[in-house]
Amino acid sequence: MSLVSPTRTVDTTANEPLLAYTVTTSPDPLKASPENPQAPEETGELQIVGSRHSGTPADVQWIKVKVPAGPMSPDLATDLAKVTPRISLSGWTARLDSAAKEFVFSPSAGHTPIGPETGFTIQLSDIPVNRKVGTSPITVTESSRTGSSAFQSRATTFHVGKFPADFYLRNLICTPLIINNGGEVTLTWERSANATYELLYGDTNLDVTKDSSKKITNVKSDTTFYLRGTTGDASNPVVRILSAQVSVIKPDLEIGNLTVHGTTRLNGAATTKNLTVDGTANLTGATTTKDLTVNTANTLHVRTIEGSGAYGSLAIGGRLTLSTEGREVNVLSKFTVAGTTQLNGATTTKNLTVDPGADGYLWLKTGRLDTAAGTNLNAYGTVGIFKNSSQRLHANYISSGFRETTYRADGAGFLTVVLVCLSFTSNTGWRELNAYFAAQATTAGVTHTISVPQVTFSGSPSATSQMSVPVAKGGTVKVSLNNTKLPNGTGNGYFSVYWTPLGGGPNLTQVAAADMPDDEADEEEAFETFTADAGGEPSEG
Repeated sequence: MSLVSPTRTVDTTANEPLLAYTVTTSPDPLKASPENPQAPEETGELQIVGSRHSGTPADVQWIKVKVPAGPMSPDLATDLAKVTPRISLSGWTARLDSAAKEFVFSPSAGHTPIGPETGFTIQLSDIPVNRKVGTSPITVTESSRTGSSAFQSRATTFHVGKFPADFYLRNLICTPLIINNGGEVTLTWERSANATYELLYGDTNLDVTKDSSKKITNVKSDTTFYLRGTTGDASNPVVRILSAQVSVIKPDLEIGNLTVHGTTRLNGAATTKNLTVDGTANLTGATTTKDLTVNTANTLHVRTIEGSGAYGSLAIGGRLTLSTEGREVNVLSKFTVAGTTQLNGATTTKNLTVDPGADGYLWLKTGRLDTAAGTNLNAYGTVGIFKNSSQRLHANYISSGFRETTYRADGAGFLTVVLVCLSFTSNTGWRELNAYFAAQATTAGVTHTISVPQVTFSGSPSATSQMSVPVAKGGTVKVSLNNTKLPNGTGNGYFSVYWTPLGGGPNLTQVAAADMPDDEADEEEAFETFTADAGGEPSEG
């Protein structure tokens, strides 16, 4: 337990004293004399200890102690003439300045140096304490200087209480004195009933007027507890404060600024709002940060980055480079790339799905597409093959009628048919009358069909459609074109037929019925050779 009163204030109109002072009383606390003027007065004593904390001595001309005297609550003594003043400094004298109500202490010489090794005590004994409870200001003033500067008066004031005769506040005890983080302590004290009491610690202020003990739980840091007792007139109350401390093993800390010149180790979770590290920071445990910024001139080296929580994510505004060979990126869930993805090295994937939407396609811009021995290349829909070396067999306009031609494959390849609608109209009624320009390709007993509208409404893109069918070496493929003209109008279309040989093999040759085997000729319609403009290109009509 320690005593926190009397309290001290420095006279802000003067400089801080060059000497340091503390004031104690005997008895502690002082008791006010009985209010009955016939009763004898209580007596007390003030002890003032002075010292010089700096290594440079201070020259002192005099020290004055002002003690308020009279019958009022702020007065300490009833009669200063009854007080006995003493000072422990050799060669110094003490006297009372009755007019100023001050005790003056001065050396026989003009001034005396007082250094850090010179401590002294001023005693004011046999003080007749006045009969009013309250707080009295005791002012200590020194005339001092350092070096050759001018002497200057410097003052400090202590507030000394006069308590009722039956008041007491003592023996504040904290049990235990050392606890684990989050532990609890019990505070006990002795007090009289004629005062109000408060227990203060941290940001907490508890009214304990009716208590003489208190249990405090969940203490996480070293804590000083203050027990404050207040009594007397509200206009000039008298206050006594006791204190006790508890130490916490591995405490929580909350500070303003922290400068660490040695090693700082964070073994557990660490949360920081702003953290500036001028040197190396090694975080060996879990570390949580709201924002982490790496300056453009620096590098963030990370062994593992992991998202957490229900919506854990990693957002990278710039480039993510795995610069060391053998480093891997494993994505166990959906991986979406909104921009261009460039694969400069070998790429292995178990399954690759291209979104079949309007923009979904797999484009082999350069190089080649290889399949390993024993593997299959399966196409469940239309296969379109375009190559600079492809042969265009026919390309022409077709406005009406039904036409067929048959080809024999001297080598394996793909036959590609492309249809384009060239007629447009602004008449919305034509949309209900619309017919279709259709093409079929039959090979190996399987027929493939595509079509486009004969007329497209103005403002919409040109209607196109294509198909590619595989034809085995020695097999035949029959291409049929059908265009039934719309009533009261024309539906002009354009067709192209291409042959893409596999492995650079021979092209298709057109065959007549006489050249077909009997079983095939029976199934064929009359063969017709298209007269096509080989250089023709579709145009809008």
